[in-house]
Amino acid sequence: MQCTKIGSFKSSYKRISCGVPQGSVISPLLFLIYINDITKDSSFHTTLFADDINVHMSNSCSNVLQTTVNLELCKIDHWLRANKLSLNYNKTNFMQLTSRKHNPASFKVIINNHNISPEDNLKYVGVLLDNKLSWKPHVQKVKTQLSRACGILSKLKHYTSPPVLKVVHNSLIHPYLNYSILNWGHASNATIQPLIKLQNKAIKIINPTNMGSLEEHFQHLNILYLPKLYSFSVGKFMHSYHNKLLSNHFDEYFIPLSSIYYHSTRPTTSKNLFLPRVNSSSGKCSLKFIGPNI
Repeated sequence: MQCTKIGSFKSSYKRISCGVPQGSVISPLLFLIYINDITKDSSFHTTLFADDINVHMSNSCSNVLQTTVNLELCKIDHWLRANKLSLNYNKTNFMQLTSRKHNPASFKVIINNHNISPEDNLKYVGVLLDNKLSWKPHVQKVKTQLSRACGILSKLKHYTSPPVLKVVHNSLIHPYLNYSILNWGHASNATIQPLIKLQNKAIKIINPTNMGSLEEHFQHLNILYLPKLYSFSVGKFMHSYHNKLLSNHFDEYFIPLSSIYYHSTRPTTSKNLFLPRVNSSSGKCSLKFIGPNI
């Protein structure tokens, strides 16, 4: 039941036959229950975040990929119509992730006779993805936020103490560095370097004393250096993996040594994982390689 109240005036109650009240606690859950079978309606790998839906598909042949994507999108469109939901075509985009040189204009994605526009960068749940997965746009976004935070710290240092400045750091700098670092933290040194410089600058503002190396400043403040923050994030992920606290999507993500070496050895009894052999720099940055290493 729902009514409208303005000041001291209230309308009569009316029964809600469909939809959910905006802002209620149970609305997101009811919505997810309503749409959760969309993942089974096509061959896409689908990720859901409330009403934000992403579908993914891969193929080594661009022509085959284009044909398959458009066929599967017809199924998505049919599901939406059958469930009385409308798609906002203006907010729908697609992006090709590839290491090859390609002409984005040659790849056509169409839903219900609407051409979907291609993008080189897309924002998803607060993270900027680019079509080369270089993470440069996202790092640039974080750099902007860190620069502002360093400016605030520089002004505040004249009026307050280091403990208070550390609280400001934990509010304005740490969340941006820590958010989704498991994804972008393995970017190249050249890409990450501006963030490292800004983090170092912030630490020197908080603790201006000449106490030795920069590492000692980090230890004194009990703050993790950016590369160590990434390693810590991977370590927490691997701990969750070993203790089966992750989604079942990761059940076969890593290869245990025990499945390769059948005789009993020390590594096979300590939950060690197989380290894949990689030659490319991108391979060495993958979680499948870095995770077992750490």
